This record gives sequence, C-alpha cells and structure tokens, in this order.
Amino acid sequence: MTSANLERVRTLRQQIIAETKHGFADWNLVQKMLDELMINHQQYKYFATKENISLYRES
Repeated sequence: MTSANLERVRTLRQQIIAETKHGFADWNLVQKMLDELMINHQQYKYFATKENISLYRES
C-alpha cells in the first residue's frame, strides 16, 4: 500500500503540472487531483511514520 500511495502521489503531481502549465486548465479536474494527492500523501505519511516509530522501538 505504501509504494502504491507514493507512486500515486508522484503520478498525480505530474498530471497536475501537465494540466496547469499551459494556462487553460480544467480547474475542477485540478482540484479533484489535488484532493486525491492529499489523501494519498496523508496515507503514505501515516504509514511511514508508523514504520519509523516501530523501527526505533525495536532498537
């Protein structure tokens, strides 16, 4: 799940850049992609934090 979330964040970032660079963006689509990016980022961040904390506890 973590790698899937990270890959989705990367893909969404590239799509947002591509959509907005020409100036005639579909801003509803951009907002939808930003919302999805934030959800995937939060899920990845939660998992990564949880994993890092467990590594320190095991040491």
